[in-house]
Amino acid sequence: MRQKPKTRKKPAPSLAKLKKTAWGLLSECVRREASEYYDSDYLGCYTCGAVKLWNDGMQAGHAIGGRDGAVLLDEEIIRPQCVRCNIMLHGNYGIFATKLIIENGMDWWEKKLSDSRQVRKWNRGELEEKLEGYKLRLEALAGRQ
Repeated sequence: MRQKPKTRKKPAPSLAKLKKTAWGLLSECVRREASEYYDSDYLGCYTCGAVKLWNDGMQAGHAIGGRDGAVLLDEEIIRPQCVRCNIMLHGNYGIFATKLIIENGMDWWEKKLSDSRQVRKWNRGELEEKLEGYKLRLEALAGRQ
């Protein structure tokens, strides 16, 4: 008698893959939520004001460089940015930081800078929880259309 071949269980995604997926979903949340604010598919760049489609020419930029550890998924320092500001102007940090300081105060900004220097190791459970939250936010946005 022949035995059925064993089906292999698909391996769990690596932490790097989970972080990349989480960032992709958060980036979409930031841009889509900003376009909802304008009640259209267009939104303005946080640093220069250029208006573009949420999914064409807009990205989610970080006010503090590094894009890993404590900075990667910190929504308080992530805003929609045009490709020019985010890539060509390397984040346009002078304007970005100034606007956030005006909005939140210097003590808040200094705490964010301090936090950004801390080593942040994400675990699987935290990342899966973030992923689920981002998916729910995107579903809610899709339901409003």
